[in-house]
Amino acid sequence: MISLNKIFYGLFILMLIVGVYTYQLMWFKSSDELITLLLAALCVLDILGNRNHRQYKGLFVIIGIMTFYMLYSLFFVHYNTAKAIMSDFFIQIKPFIAFYAAYSMRVRFNDSQKLFLKRLCIALSVIMLSIILSGFGEAFFYHVAYFGIISTLLFLIYYYCSYQNMTRRDKIIMMLMLAVGFFSTRSKFYGFFVVAVYIFFWYKPGILARVKLKQWLTIVIVFCAVLYVAWGKIDYYFLSSGFMLDADEMDASFARAALYVQAPFVLMDHFIFGSGLASYATYSSGDVGYSQLYQQYGLDNVFGLLEGDCPFVSDTFFPELVQFGIVGIILFVYFFVWVYRKIKPKTLNPDAIQLYKIGLLIISFIAIESVAGSVFLQGPGIMVMILLGFVVREIAEINKKELTS
Repeated sequence: MISLNKIFYGLFILMLIVGVYTYQLMWFKSSDELITLLLAALCVLDILGNRNHRQYKGLFVIIGIMTFYMLYSLFFVHYNTAKAIMSDFFIQIKPFIAFYAAYSMRVRFNDSQKLFLKRLCIALSVIMLSIILSGFGEAFFYHVAYFGIISTLLFLIYYYCSYQNMTRRDKIIMMLMLAVGFFSTRSKFYGFFVVAVYIFFWYKPGILARVKLKQWLTIVIVFCAVLYVAWGKIDYYFLSSGFMLDADEMDASFARAALYVQAPFVLMDHFIFGSGLASYATYSSGDVGYSQLYQQYGLDNVFGLLEGDCPFVSDTFFPELVQFGIVGIILFVYFFVWVYRKIKPKTLNPDAIQLYKIGLLIISFIAIESVAGSVFLQGPGIMVMILLGFVVREIAEINKKELTS
Protein backbone atom coordinates (compact mmCIF):
# COMPACT_ATOMS: atom_id res chain seq x y z
CA MET A 1 0.00 0.00 0.00
CA ILE A 2 1.56 3.29 -1.13
CA SER A 3 0.81 6.27 1.14
CA LEU A 4 0.33 9.45 -0.85
CA ASN A 5 -0.82 11.73 1.97
CA LYS A 6 2.42 13.66 2.49
CA ILE A 7 3.01 14.13 -1.24
CA PHE A 8 -0.55 15.37 -1.79
CA TYR A 9 -0.26 17.69 1.23
CA GLY A 10 2.99 19.11 -0.13
CA LEU A 11 1.42 19.73 -3.54
CA PHE A 12 -1.58 21.41 -1.87
CA ILE A 13 0.69 23.88 -0.05
CA LEU A 14 2.80 24.37 -3.18
CA MET A 15 -0.31 25.22 -5.19
CA LEU A 16 -1.42 27.71 -2.52
CA ILE A 17 1.93 29.51 -2.41
CA VAL A 18 3.23 29.22 -5.97
CA GLY A 19 0.04 28.62 -7.94
CA VAL A 20 -2.05 31.31 -6.24
CA TYR A 21 -0.39 33.63 -3.73
CA THR A 22 2.86 34.51 -5.54
CA TYR A 23 1.72 33.45 -9.01
CA GLN A 24 1.80 36.98 -10.48
CA LEU A 25 5.40 37.52 -9.32
CA MET A 26 6.81 34.42 -10.97
CA TRP A 27 8.31 34.33 -14.45
CA PHE A 28 7.01 30.78 -14.81
CA LYS A 29 3.27 31.10 -15.48
CA SER A 30 2.42 27.40 -15.76
CA SER A 31 2.86 26.40 -12.12
CA ASP A 32 -0.81 25.47 -11.74
CA GLU A 33 -0.64 23.29 -14.87
CA LEU A 34 2.54 21.59 -13.63
CA ILE A 35 1.11 20.90 -10.17
CA THR A 36 -2.09 19.57 -11.74
CA LEU A 37 0.04 17.20 -13.84
CA LEU A 38 1.73 16.02 -10.64
CA LEU A 39 -1.71 15.40 -9.11
CA ALA A 40 -2.62 13.39 -12.20
CA ALA A 41 0.61 11.41 -11.79
CA LEU A 42 -0.39 10.69 -8.18
CA CYS A 43 -3.73 9.39 -9.43
CA VAL A 44 -1.91 7.05 -11.82
CA LEU A 45 0.37 5.91 -8.98
CA ASP A 46 -2.66 5.26 -6.79
CA ILE A 47 -4.39 3.30 -9.55
CA LEU A 48 -1.35 1.16 -10.36
CA GLY A 49 0.25 0.89 -6.93
CA ASN A 50 -2.86 0.59 -4.77
CA ARG A 51 -5.15 -0.91 -7.43
CA ASN A 52 -7.67 1.78 -6.60
CA HIS A 53 -9.03 2.12 -10.14
CA ARG A 54 -12.68 1.63 -9.13
CA GLN A 55 -12.62 4.93 -7.25
CA TYR A 56 -11.68 6.82 -10.40
CA LYS A 57 -14.71 6.01 -12.55
CA GLY A 58 -15.79 9.66 -12.53
CA LEU A 59 -12.35 10.83 -13.69
CA PHE A 60 -12.33 8.23 -16.48
CA VAL A 61 -15.72 9.55 -17.63
CA ILE A 62 -14.42 13.15 -17.63
CA ILE A 63 -11.33 12.15 -19.59
CA GLY A 64 -13.53 10.30 -22.08
CA ILE A 65 -15.83 13.30 -22.54
CA MET A 66 -12.94 15.74 -22.96
CA THR A 67 -11.16 13.39 -25.38
CA PHE A 68 -14.32 13.33 -27.50
CA TYR A 69 -14.39 17.15 -27.56
CA MET A 70 -10.69 17.27 -28.40
CA LEU A 71 -11.20 14.97 -31.42
CA TYR A 72 -14.39 16.83 -32.38
CA SER A 73 -12.46 20.13 -32.26
CA LEU A 74 -9.52 18.77 -34.27
CA PHE A 75 -11.39 16.96 -37.04
CA PHE A 76 -14.91 18.40 -37.31
CA VAL A 77 -15.05 22.10 -36.48
CA HIS A 78 -11.37 23.08 -36.25
CA TYR A 79 -11.65 26.82 -35.56
CA ASN A 80 -8.12 26.99 -34.18
CA THR A 81 -4.71 25.35 -34.39
CA ALA A 82 -4.00 21.89 -33.00
CA LYS A 83 -1.66 23.48 -30.44
CA ALA A 84 -4.42 25.80 -29.17
CA ILE A 85 -6.95 22.95 -29.01
CA MET A 86 -4.59 20.72 -27.01
CA SER A 87 -3.80 23.64 -24.70
CA ASP A 88 -7.49 24.26 -24.06
CA PHE A 89 -8.08 20.53 -23.54
CA PHE A 90 -5.73 20.51 -20.56
CA ILE A 91 -6.91 23.87 -19.19
CA GLN A 92 -10.55 22.71 -19.21
CA ILE A 93 -9.80 19.39 -17.53
CA LYS A 94 -7.57 20.80 -14.75
CA PRO A 95 -10.27 21.49 -12.11
CA PHE A 96 -11.81 18.06 -12.62
CA ILE A 97 -8.44 16.32 -12.19
CA ALA A 98 -8.05 18.26 -8.94
CA PHE A 99 -11.54 17.30 -7.76
CA TYR A 100 -11.19 13.59 -8.47
CA ALA A 101 -7.64 13.45 -7.09
CA ALA A 102 -9.02 14.66 -3.74
CA TYR A 103 -12.25 12.66 -3.96
CA SER A 104 -10.89 9.33 -5.21
CA MET A 105 -7.41 9.14 -3.69
CA ARG A 106 -8.81 9.16 -0.14
CA VAL A 107 -5.96 11.25 1.24
CA ARG A 108 -6.69 12.89 4.56
CA PHE A 109 -4.91 15.75 6.30
CA ASN A 110 -4.14 14.94 9.94
CA ASP A 111 -4.60 17.36 12.86
CA SER A 112 -1.02 18.66 12.81
CA GLN A 113 -1.21 19.28 9.06
CA LYS A 114 -4.51 21.14 9.45
CA LEU A 115 -3.05 23.23 12.29
CA PHE A 116 -0.11 24.22 10.09
CA LEU A 117 -2.49 25.15 7.25
CA LYS A 118 -4.54 27.32 9.61
CA ARG A 119 -1.44 29.16 10.79
CA LEU A 120 -0.23 29.52 7.22
CA CYS A 121 -3.58 31.02 6.16
CA ILE A 122 -3.42 33.55 9.01
CA ALA A 123 0.16 34.49 8.09
CA LEU A 124 -0.67 34.87 4.40
CA SER A 125 -3.73 36.97 5.21
CA VAL A 126 -1.75 39.30 7.51
CA ILE A 127 1.03 39.63 4.93
CA MET A 128 -1.49 40.42 2.19
CA LEU A 129 -3.18 43.06 4.35
CA SER A 130 0.21 44.63 5.10
CA ILE A 131 1.13 44.70 1.41
CA ILE A 132 -2.23 46.26 0.51
CA LEU A 133 -1.98 48.94 3.21
CA SER A 134 1.58 49.76 2.16
CA GLY A 135 0.30 50.54 -1.34
CA PHE A 136 1.98 47.64 -3.16
CA GLY A 137 -1.09 45.42 -3.45
CA GLU A 138 -1.49 45.62 -7.22
CA ALA A 139 2.26 45.33 -7.80
CA PHE A 140 2.34 42.09 -5.78
CA PHE A 141 -1.02 40.54 -6.71
CA TYR A 142 -1.40 42.14 -10.18
CA HIS A 143 -5.06 43.21 -9.81
CA VAL A 144 -7.28 44.28 -6.91
CA ALA A 145 -9.75 41.50 -7.76
CA TYR A 146 -7.23 38.98 -6.45
CA PHE A 147 -7.52 40.49 -2.96
CA GLY A 148 -11.04 39.10 -2.78
CA ILE A 149 -10.21 35.80 -4.50
CA ILE A 150 -7.25 35.02 -2.24
CA SER A 151 -9.11 36.13 0.90
CA THR A 152 -11.98 33.81 -0.01
CA LEU A 153 -9.62 30.90 -0.65
CA LEU A 154 -7.81 31.38 2.68
CA PHE A 155 -11.20 31.61 4.42
CA LEU A 156 -12.35 28.33 2.85
CA ILE A 157 -9.12 26.48 3.66
CA TYR A 158 -9.25 27.69 7.27
CA TYR A 159 -12.92 26.69 7.49
CA TYR A 160 -12.18 23.18 6.20
CA CYS A 161 -9.31 22.77 8.68
CA SER A 162 -11.48 23.95 11.60
CA TYR A 163 -14.95 22.49 11.04
CA GLN A 164 -14.59 19.57 13.48
CA ASN A 165 -13.54 21.62 16.51
CA MET A 166 -14.47 25.18 15.65
CA THR A 167 -14.12 27.75 18.43
CA ARG A 168 -15.38 31.30 18.73
CA ARG A 169 -11.80 32.42 18.08
CA ASP A 170 -11.77 30.48 14.82
CA LYS A 171 -14.99 32.19 13.70
CA ILE A 172 -13.58 35.64 14.42
CA ILE A 173 -10.32 34.85 12.59
CA MET A 174 -12.21 33.50 9.59
CA MET A 175 -14.41 36.56 9.22
CA LEU A 176 -11.47 38.94 9.63
CA MET A 177 -9.58 36.93 7.03
CA LEU A 178 -12.51 37.14 4.63
CA ALA A 179 -12.99 40.86 5.32
CA VAL A 180 -9.56 41.62 3.81
CA GLY A 181 -11.27 40.97 0.49
CA PHE A 182 -13.20 44.25 0.82
CA PHE A 183 -10.06 45.98 -0.43
CA SER A 184 -10.81 44.42 -3.82
CA THR A 185 -13.74 46.87 -4.20
CA ARG A 186 -15.41 44.30 -6.45
CA SER A 187 -19.15 43.74 -6.37
CA LYS A 188 -18.74 40.00 -6.92
CA PHE A 189 -16.79 39.78 -3.67
CA TYR A 190 -19.43 41.84 -1.85
CA GLY A 191 -22.06 39.43 -3.14
CA PHE A 192 -20.07 36.40 -1.97
CA PHE A 193 -19.47 38.00 1.43
CA VAL A 194 -23.22 38.42 1.99
CA VAL A 195 -23.83 34.81 0.94
CA ALA A 196 -20.96 33.59 3.14
CA VAL A 197 -22.23 35.40 6.24
CA TYR A 198 -25.73 33.97 5.74
CA ILE A 199 -24.58 30.39 5.12
CA PHE A 200 -21.92 30.47 7.83
CA PHE A 201 -24.05 31.90 10.65
CA TRP A 202 -27.70 31.18 9.84
CA TYR A 203 -28.29 28.63 7.12
CA LYS A 204 -29.11 25.03 8.07
CA PRO A 205 -30.02 22.05 5.86
CA GLY A 206 -33.76 21.79 5.33
CA ILE A 207 -34.44 25.33 6.53
CA LEU A 208 -36.65 26.01 3.50
CA ALA A 209 -38.86 23.02 4.30
CA ARG A 210 -39.82 24.43 7.69
CA VAL A 211 -39.35 28.08 6.95
CA LYS A 212 -41.30 30.65 8.90
CA LEU A 213 -42.05 34.27 8.14
CA LYS A 214 -38.93 35.42 9.98
CA GLN A 215 -36.71 33.10 7.93
CA TRP A 216 -38.40 34.15 4.68
CA LEU A 217 -37.73 37.77 5.53
CA THR A 218 -34.09 36.93 6.20
CA ILE A 219 -33.78 35.11 2.87
CA VAL A 220 -35.42 38.01 1.01
CA ILE A 221 -33.11 40.50 2.72
CA VAL A 222 -30.03 38.41 1.84
CA PHE A 223 -31.19 38.06 -1.77
CA CYS A 224 -31.85 41.79 -2.04
CA ALA A 225 -28.44 42.53 -0.50
CA VAL A 226 -26.68 40.30 -3.05
CA LEU A 227 -28.73 41.84 -5.86
CA TYR A 228 -27.90 45.34 -4.65
CA VAL A 229 -24.12 44.87 -4.41
CA ALA A 230 -23.96 42.96 -7.70
CA TRP A 231 -26.52 44.97 -9.68
CA GLY A 232 -23.92 46.87 -11.66
CA LYS A 233 -22.49 43.64 -13.06
CA ILE A 234 -25.90 42.05 -13.63
CA ASP A 235 -27.11 45.09 -15.55
CA TYR A 236 -23.86 45.40 -17.49
CA TYR A 237 -23.55 41.77 -18.60
CA PHE A 238 -27.13 40.59 -18.88
CA LEU A 239 -29.48 43.55 -19.37
CA SER A 240 -28.16 46.77 -20.85
CA SER A 241 -25.33 45.40 -22.99
CA GLY A 242 -27.60 43.42 -25.28
CA PHE A 243 -29.30 46.62 -26.42
CA MET A 244 -26.30 48.90 -26.63
CA LEU A 245 -23.71 46.80 -28.44
CA ASP A 246 -23.09 46.22 -32.12
CA ALA A 247 -19.96 45.49 -34.09
CA ASP A 248 -19.18 49.20 -34.57
CA GLU A 249 -19.79 50.28 -30.98
CA MET A 250 -17.81 47.60 -29.11
CA ASP A 251 -14.65 48.93 -27.49
CA ALA A 252 -12.38 48.17 -24.53
CA SER A 253 -15.05 48.54 -21.86
CA PHE A 254 -17.32 46.07 -23.62
CA ALA A 255 -14.96 43.11 -24.12
CA ARG A 256 -16.57 40.82 -21.54
CA ALA A 257 -20.07 42.01 -22.36
CA ALA A 258 -19.39 41.43 -26.06
CA LEU A 259 -18.54 37.79 -25.34
CA TYR A 260 -21.85 37.42 -23.47
CA VAL A 261 -23.83 39.11 -26.24
CA GLN A 262 -22.47 36.88 -29.00
CA ALA A 263 -22.47 33.63 -26.98
CA PRO A 264 -26.14 32.75 -27.68
CA PHE A 265 -25.55 33.18 -31.43
CA VAL A 266 -22.49 30.94 -31.32
CA LEU A 267 -24.50 28.35 -29.37
CA MET A 268 -27.41 28.42 -31.81
CA ASP A 269 -25.04 27.93 -34.75
CA HIS A 270 -23.25 25.02 -33.02
CA PHE A 271 -26.10 23.77 -30.86
CA ILE A 272 -25.38 20.08 -30.19
CA PHE A 273 -21.64 19.82 -29.44
CA GLY A 274 -20.63 23.48 -29.59
CA SER A 275 -17.94 25.34 -31.49
CA GLY A 276 -15.13 23.19 -30.07
CA LEU A 277 -12.11 23.72 -27.85
CA ALA A 278 -10.04 26.91 -28.18
CA SER A 279 -12.81 28.57 -30.18
CA TYR A 280 -14.49 31.04 -27.83
CA ALA A 281 -13.80 33.07 -24.65
CA THR A 282 -10.78 31.06 -23.49
CA TYR A 283 -7.10 31.87 -23.12
CA SER A 284 -6.21 29.33 -25.81
CA SER A 285 -8.72 30.86 -28.25
CA GLY A 286 -6.80 34.15 -28.33
CA ASP A 287 -3.29 33.90 -26.91
CA VAL A 288 -2.22 30.42 -28.06
CA GLY A 289 -3.94 30.59 -31.45
CA TYR A 290 -6.56 33.04 -32.71
CA SER A 291 -10.02 31.55 -33.20
CA GLN A 292 -11.67 32.07 -36.58
CA LEU A 293 -14.99 32.58 -34.78
CA TYR A 294 -14.05 36.08 -33.62
CA GLN A 295 -14.06 37.44 -37.15
CA GLN A 296 -17.29 35.61 -38.02
CA TYR A 297 -19.14 37.21 -35.09
CA GLY A 298 -17.61 40.69 -35.30
CA LEU A 299 -15.44 40.32 -32.20
CA ASP A 300 -12.08 40.76 -33.89
CA ASN A 301 -12.45 44.56 -33.71
CA VAL A 302 -13.13 44.70 -29.96
CA PHE A 303 -10.24 46.09 -27.96
CA GLY A 304 -8.96 43.29 -25.72
CA LEU A 305 -10.11 40.65 -28.21
CA LEU A 306 -7.88 41.70 -31.11
CA GLU A 307 -5.64 39.19 -32.83
CA GLY A 308 -2.23 39.47 -31.19
CA ASP A 309 -3.66 41.54 -28.32
CA CYS A 310 -6.20 39.53 -26.29
CA PRO A 311 -5.86 40.53 -22.60
CA PHE A 312 -9.65 40.22 -22.01
CA VAL A 313 -10.33 37.04 -24.01
CA SER A 314 -10.55 34.82 -20.90
CA ASP A 315 -11.91 37.38 -18.44
CA THR A 316 -15.15 35.46 -18.04
CA PHE A 317 -16.10 31.79 -17.78
CA PHE A 318 -19.77 31.15 -18.55
CA PRO A 319 -19.67 32.26 -22.23
CA GLU A 320 -17.00 29.66 -22.97
CA LEU A 321 -19.51 26.89 -22.30
CA VAL A 322 -20.82 27.44 -25.83
CA GLN A 323 -17.67 25.58 -26.92
CA PHE A 324 -19.34 22.40 -25.64
CA GLY A 325 -22.86 22.96 -26.99
CA ILE A 326 -26.07 22.02 -25.23
CA VAL A 327 -24.71 18.53 -24.50
CA GLY A 328 -21.66 19.93 -22.73
CA ILE A 329 -23.69 22.52 -20.82
CA ILE A 330 -26.06 19.82 -19.56
CA LEU A 331 -23.10 17.66 -18.49
CA PHE A 332 -21.49 20.62 -16.70
CA VAL A 333 -24.71 21.41 -14.81
CA TYR A 334 -25.22 17.70 -14.06
CA PHE A 335 -21.76 17.51 -12.45
CA PHE A 336 -22.62 20.22 -9.94
CA VAL A 337 -26.11 18.77 -9.35
CA TRP A 338 -24.38 15.46 -8.59
CA VAL A 339 -21.98 17.25 -6.24
CA TYR A 340 -24.87 18.98 -4.46
CA ARG A 341 -26.70 15.69 -3.97
CA LYS A 342 -23.51 14.16 -2.57
CA ILE A 343 -22.83 16.97 -0.08
CA LYS A 344 -26.42 17.15 1.16
CA PRO A 345 -26.28 15.50 4.59
CA LYS A 346 -28.59 12.58 5.27
CA THR A 347 -28.25 12.94 9.04
CA LEU A 348 -28.02 15.77 11.57
CA ASN A 349 -24.35 15.00 12.25
CA PRO A 350 -22.75 18.41 13.05
CA ASP A 351 -19.61 17.62 11.03
CA ALA A 352 -21.72 16.75 7.97
CA ILE A 353 -23.64 20.02 8.33
CA GLN A 354 -20.42 22.06 8.50
CA LEU A 355 -19.02 20.22 5.45
CA TYR A 356 -22.30 20.88 3.65
CA LYS A 357 -21.90 24.60 4.33
CA ILE A 358 -18.32 24.53 3.04
CA GLY A 359 -19.55 22.80 -0.12
CA LEU A 360 -22.29 25.40 -0.63
CA LEU A 361 -19.77 28.21 -0.19
CA ILE A 362 -17.40 26.67 -2.74
CA ILE A 363 -20.19 26.25 -5.29
CA SER A 364 -21.34 29.84 -4.62
CA PHE A 365 -17.79 31.12 -5.05
CA ILE A 366 -17.40 29.30 -8.39
CA ALA A 367 -20.78 30.53 -9.63
CA ILE A 368 -20.20 34.17 -8.66
CA GLU A 369 -16.60 34.35 -9.91
CA SER A 370 -17.52 32.72 -13.21
CA VAL A 371 -19.77 35.64 -14.17
CA ALA A 372 -16.80 37.97 -14.67
CA GLY A 373 -13.69 35.85 -14.35
CA SER A 374 -12.11 32.51 -15.22
CA VAL A 375 -10.91 31.64 -11.71
CA PHE A 376 -12.49 28.19 -12.05
CA LEU A 377 -9.72 27.25 -14.51
CA GLN A 378 -6.88 28.92 -12.58
CA GLY A 379 -4.97 28.15 -9.38
CA PRO A 380 -7.73 29.30 -6.99
CA GLY A 381 -10.29 27.21 -8.89
CA ILE A 382 -8.06 24.15 -8.66
CA MET A 383 -7.66 24.72 -4.90
CA VAL A 384 -11.39 25.02 -4.22
CA MET A 385 -12.08 21.96 -6.36
CA ILE A 386 -9.63 20.00 -4.20
CA LEU A 387 -11.50 21.19 -1.13
CA LEU A 388 -14.80 20.27 -2.77
CA GLY A 389 -13.44 16.77 -3.45
CA PHE A 390 -12.52 16.45 0.23
CA VAL A 391 -15.98 17.64 1.27
CA VAL A 392 -17.85 15.21 -0.99
CA ARG A 393 -15.75 12.26 0.15
CA GLU A 394 -15.92 13.05 3.87
CA ILE A 395 -19.68 13.62 3.85
CA ALA A 396 -20.10 10.26 2.07
CA GLU A 397 -18.03 8.60 4.80
CA ILE A 398 -20.06 10.27 7.55
CA ASN A 399 -23.38 9.34 5.91
CA LYS A 400 -22.26 5.73 5.47
CA LYS A 401 -21.08 5.50 9.08
CA GLU A 402 -24.24 7.10 10.48
CA LEU A 403 -26.62 4.96 8.42
CA THR A 404 -24.85 1.69 9.26
CA SER A 405 -24.44 2.34 12.99
